[in-house]
Amino acid sequence: MTAPEATPNLDFPEEAARDDRAFLGHPKGLGLLGLVEGCERFSYYSMQTLLTLYMVKYLLVPGRQEGVIGLDWVTTHVFPGLSGQPLASEIFGLYTALVYLTPILGGILADLLLGRRAALIAGGVVMSLGHFLMAFESAFLLALISLVVGVGLFKGNIASQVGELYKQGDIRRAMAFQIFYIFINVSVIVAPLISGTLGEKVGWHWGFGCAGVVMVLGLLLYI
Repeated sequence: MTAPEATPNLDFPEEAARDDRAFLGHPKGLGLLGLVEGCERFSYYSMQTLLTLYMVKYLLVPGRQEGVIGLDWVTTHVFPGLSGQPLASEIFGLYTALVYLTPILGGILADLLLGRRAALIAGGVVMSLGHFLMAFESAFLLALISLVVGVGLFKGNIASQVGELYKQGDIRRAMAFQIFYIFINVSVIVAPLISGTLGEKVGWHWGFGCAGVVMVLGLLLYI
């Protein structure tokens, strides 16, 4: 046995993890990150499935919308003169746009201050809070803000961790992202079937609550 073979690699223990092939020839961390991202995408597409219908059919109607904190300000200063379905569509469009904008800020915050792991955990916590706030009609806008902030902290910072599982030049890296996106695509298909059915057949808050529970499970798995 040579000296290098007899000496454990104590200075760079991450090298052993990067050589791991326990998950379909890839590091087992890829499978875990894929499951976590699948949970996050399940929660997001559950919201996307239910949100406009929830607003049009239930929340933004006379007798209920007056109790939503901040909605009067929104209808006065952001979307003046709108109500019902047009207002619901504008709120949905703004929510979706911010969900794709805030990951840029989340990445900057992670790089400069929090670190990717802390940013991702914070994002998961805030997103879970947002889903459960949907159970309270008065907190609807606060729930949406929480979801936007949570996705911003979470989304970009988990994808970057997939790349870090591999050494520079590892040809498995490109395939890893393909596998990672399979988890996302499965969640896109499953979320409307489960949360959408719960929201339509059982109750709106059951659909939103299901999204929150799955997000919490993904967060616990990551931790």
